[in-house]
Amino acid sequence: MILPKIFYGYWLLLACFILNVISAGCGPISFSFFVTSLEEVHQWSRTEIMTGFSLFFIFAALSGPFAGRMVHRFGARGVVSLGGLSSCIGYLLLSQMSGLWQYYIGYALIGTGVAASGPVITTLVISNWFIRRRGMAIGAMSMGAGTAGMIFTPLVLVYLLPNLGWDKTYLTYAGITAVLAIPLAILVIRTHPVDKGLLPDGRDTSEIEGIAEDRALSNQGLPFRNAVTSQAFWLLAVAIFIVSSHMGIMQNQIPHMEDLGFSAGIIASAMSVLAVMSTISTLVFGWLSDKIRVKFTAIIAVSIITIAIVLLININSNSPDWLLVLYTILMGLGIGGWMPTMSLLTSVNFGLLAYGTIYGSLNAFQSISAGTSPILSGYLFDLTKTYEWAFIITAIAVALGIPTILAIRRPKGYITR
Repeated sequence: MILPKIFYGYWLLLACFILNVISAGCGPISFSFFVTSLEEVHQWSRTEIMTGFSLFFIFAALSGPFAGRMVHRFGARGVVSLGGLSSCIGYLLLSQMSGLWQYYIGYALIGTGVAASGPVITTLVISNWFIRRRGMAIGAMSMGAGTAGMIFTPLVLVYLLPNLGWDKTYLTYAGITAVLAIPLAILVIRTHPVDKGLLPDGRDTSEIEGIAEDRALSNQGLPFRNAVTSQAFWLLAVAIFIVSSHMGIMQNQIPHMEDLGFSAGIIASAMSVLAVMSTISTLVFGWLSDKIRVKFTAIIAVSIITIAIVLLININSNSPDWLLVLYTILMGLGIGGWMPTMSLLTSVNFGLLAYGTIYGSLNAFQSISAGTSPILSGYLFDLTKTYEWAFIITAIAVALGIPTILAIRRPKGYITR
């Protein structure tokens, strides 16, 4: 019996999934795990520490469009490989740092590397390989972030940091990037199916006519110039910016829990629950978006995030452990639901004609918000010695995303090219 050959796109999907696990797990997901260690060893303020996280997002936002252009010009394999190399050098620098400037340069290099090897580029590659199954493929790949949380949270909090310390943990990250990310980029990543003599979705050559029809659908929508001058674009940009301020919570929640006296084991368990729920939620909200309007799916997700933040504000040092776990369940459901709806709101309102440019521009608002909100939270903590006001401001900002999303109307003027 001859087994059917597995479509190369699925191997590519697996490689992109692993790349997203590495970029998310070693990067933004585990950033907050190092806060108290760096604070104690280097005597840096939390504002100074959170500035490193902001630089990560700033350099990711600045490098993303350039990386995308380089993929179109030179192909994804070289760009992703260089991205992995940049991240590897950044982690090596962090493992040897003794000054704040080295810390900042390290996270700038990592942000640049993730822009070239993380979700922006891997989503572009997967979109080329899958047309009819694109939603399934991108959804499966996006589970990498949640999977990273499930793997890296217990790994770092329970084993790496307590046993190796912050410096050797960063060195481990450099090793993971060098041993896994860079070889995957070189050996597996290919920009287009034609690079392997294949067609999208694993079709045979007799289906070329159907592929042409699918490509025509992907060329419908608003040109970038029309989109960026529409009210819908700026309403969505504002919604993404204010809802993404929840990253100020995400990067300060572990120091906050430690300040309240929760044990490392309980915190690790709670963060693992958050990661599991966000992974499940990504699939559930993707399914729900096929059943109801994406606008309402997004509002449900934003509402859950708001409720979770309000709950966190009311947790204190005398609160039972189960209340902390309930918070992580709700936060995981909310952020897992919000992640896919951002891109879906973009495609529903502006089509696919200039989707990459439009979503890339909107993603800059997310990066700016995600980069600045942790600094604001850290600054308010340094000022008041509590996160209460930082979390209250964030809850209000996220809640304002609900009426902003409701106000979005799909602009007219779709064209086909």
